[in-house]
Amino acid sequence: MHDHSPAERKPRRRKHLASASGSKPVIQLSRRSLHDEIAELLRDNIVEGKMLPGSFIDEAELVHTLGVSRTPIREALKVLAFEGLVTIIPNRGSYVAQLEPEDARDLIEVLAELEGFAAFLACERADEEDLRVLHRLHEDMAAAYEKKNKLKYFKLNQNIHSKIVEAAKNPHLAETHRAYTSRLRRVRYLATPNPVEWRSSMQDHEKILAALSKRDGNAARALVTAHVADIWPMVEAVLLAESRGEPQAVQR
Repeated sequence: MHDHSPAERKPRRRKHLASASGSKPVIQLSRRSLHDEIAELLRDNIVEGKMLPGSFIDEAELVHTLGVSRTPIREALKVLAFEGLVTIIPNRGSYVAQLEPEDARDLIEVLAELEGFAAFLACERADEEDLRVLHRLHEDMAAAYEKKNKLKYFKLNQNIHSKIVEAAKNPHLAETHRAYTSRLRRVRYLATPNPVEWRSSMQDHEKILAALSKRDGNAARALVTAHVADIWPMVEAVLLAESRGEPQAVQR
């Protein structure tokens, strides 16, 4: 039992928040849009495997841990449900979404073609600022790779793929791409390549960036399509291990 109302707390104005029980620290939130920040926090936890597929998302616990009311938490869960990371069941609550291997394979097949086509269009339509942004992101990703900072590398990697799609200047393509990438985000993160595969992935990105810079649409399309399709064996390993109750087995 708590002697205060979570809805009355204002976590973004406090320097420090302690839990009522003293057993768990309250996570400090900044002055960003509250539900967006909660969505990002939950998204990272799901992507990193800290919240397992099929697990129940306890709103009451989040109210206590984050020091906020249920309203921004529910708004955040709606965002994640739209992204395919959370399943909301009426009268039962919210759960971390599960992805079947067959669905993942089908999604990756479509995603590979989408991103390949986007790269082809980007060679025709990207402006110089688009290319400068991609070069900067690639440099940051290479630095994260050298430091073996997995989460930072993953986010920069995903950002690069999204920026290539954005450079295609086709909003319908971009909208479709977002729908597919959100559903695959968690398994793509957990499908960590071994050192040889990771270096190969970095080399793929170097070749892709070179093709985009030369505006060689056919080469860029072939490279991106193959690069994305290559994640299927690792994703399949993640999902099969999870089906055996061994999600940690493939976090190499």
